[in-house]
Amino acid sequence: MRNFYSIPRHELEHRCREAGLPDVHASTLFKAAYKDLVNDPWNASSLPQKIRASVGSDLDIALPVAAKTLVSRYDHSVKFLFELRDGSLVESVLMPERRRITLCVSSQVGCRQACTFCHTGRMGLLRNMDAGEIVGQLIAANRWIANHPDWLAALSLPRLQRVTNVVFMGMGEPLDNVESVADAIAIMTDPLGSGLALRRISVSTAGHLDGLAQMVERHPDVRLAISLHSPFDAERSKIMPINRRWPLAEVLNFLRDAPTQLNHGILIQYTMIRGVNDSMRHAEELVRITAGLKVKVNLIPLNEIDPSRFASPTANAIDSFRDHLHQSGLRVMVRYSKGQDIAAACGQLVTENASASGQ
Repeated sequence: MRNFYSIPRHELEHRCREAGLPDVHASTLFKAAYKDLVNDPWNASSLPQKIRASVGSDLDIALPVAAKTLVSRYDHSVKFLFELRDGSLVESVLMPERRRITLCVSSQVGCRQACTFCHTGRMGLLRNMDAGEIVGQLIAANRWIANHPDWLAALSLPRLQRVTNVVFMGMGEPLDNVESVADAIAIMTDPLGSGLALRRISVSTAGHLDGLAQMVERHPDVRLAISLHSPFDAERSKIMPINRRWPLAEVLNFLRDAPTQLNHGILIQYTMIRGVNDSMRHAEELVRITAGLKVKVNLIPLNEIDPSRFASPTANAIDSFRDHLHQSGLRVMVRYSKGQDIAAACGQLVTENASASGQ
């Protein structure tokens, strides 16, 4: 059975027409589900009673269920451990900042890319998520926000504030599941649904060149983030096996002409690891290879998690690296991990839960 939250509005309109009903009912359903956040959109007062049987008999309205919800005492980040219909577990994180609320969503159960410093990478890939499971994280998070006005008040945010930004930076390589991710983005940005602006959605990739081409074709204005982590091919291939298939130079060359780069620029995510990629030699090469690109660099000191052989860089190494990029004309920011008291590192809560249950 398909999930309601995986169905775009144009398909609901087509279903209505086939059933001999006005297709405006699709808009009513979308508003009830995505704006009003009702538990059962089929029961919206302006809908005919027969619509569920004639239009949605093969659709369920199940959302991911929050098996755990942890709220940070330090920065008010919220981490959800969501259970999917088959019992699989994935993570999402609400990250409040100033006047916006960003939701980090997962796109796969596990990940096959096996980046050596990534907690999720150690799980391997269990399966792809469908569009409804991806969109469902947004709906479940928005319902949680609506039910916790005290959380909004603590952040001095309006009572009706909901998620404003979505980043595909949770579990999985989004472009390994590009069709479901692209479908989810289309639903999230529907003006009669959640109505998120495409420029407020970012898709992160470790450098999946085939997926990049497909994503840019579907959503040319979506923001892209590249998990770079080393500017040297040989070193990058050791910590990120995907680089052996799609070397970094090929990925960057593709991006030079991508519409999103020309319009918004590219976000470079660079996890700094002591003794691995935090030297001035790495900073200088990063400046060289990004020449001609409109980039912003997020330096992310490694969030140390057992059992890992990697360590976070020293404060001096971080400052020197940042200063060199800045002095070379790059936009750069050091971003420390949010929610460190709630196991907010990607994949951390899933693996901790599996360990505790003896899996």
